[in-house]
Amino acid sequence: MKELKKLYKFEEAESKFVLDVQLEDYRDAYSDWDFSPFTNRDLDDDLTEYLLECSYEIPLKYELVIKFYILSREFNQAREDKSIIGMRNYFKYQLRKLRNRRIRVIRDMITFTVFGSVLLLAGAYFSDLFSDSLLLSVLAEGFYIGGWVMLWEMFSEWFFVMKKVRNNAKHFERLSNSRIMYTYE
Repeated sequence: MKELKKLYKFEEAESKFVLDVQLEDYRDAYSDWDFSPFTNRDLDDDLTEYLLECSYEIPLKYELVIKFYILSREFNQAREDKSIIGMRNYFKYQLRKLRNRRIRVIRDMITFTVFGSVLLLAGAYFSDLFSDSLLLSVLAEGFYIGGWVMLWEMFSEWFFVMKKVRNNAKHFERLSNSRIMYTYE
């Protein structure tokens, strides 16, 4: 915890970590390739990566404050409000993408389980039926191997991919709920 307090500002009263970001203009927070209005824009990839890495480092029990320092700009409440709404929309969009990814992973897990089970049953059935023929016994072993590979893929999706999706969703949820503020210098 001491090391984190050296890296990030910590608001003792509210037990929140402050992520400081310095920008020349509001527009710098967003992707250069996206010319949508602020409320629908994608965040800059480097900024998104920075915010996620900070979120990964700081334990989830602490809330975050994202504090933007706008250099040599005058206060513009309308742009600030639109920018904050745009950032929240972006984080919620990422959450929707992760939920869709989670659904696809679950669908793939079910598919792997069904096909793996069918191949294992086919291997068991054919190994008893064709035990006297070398070619057909190799085919039965192929069914066994294919079944186990499919089941391995199901476990791989379950233990590795789902964990990553859940972890990313927690952090995007955290960023979405964080306080976003601007300071002008």
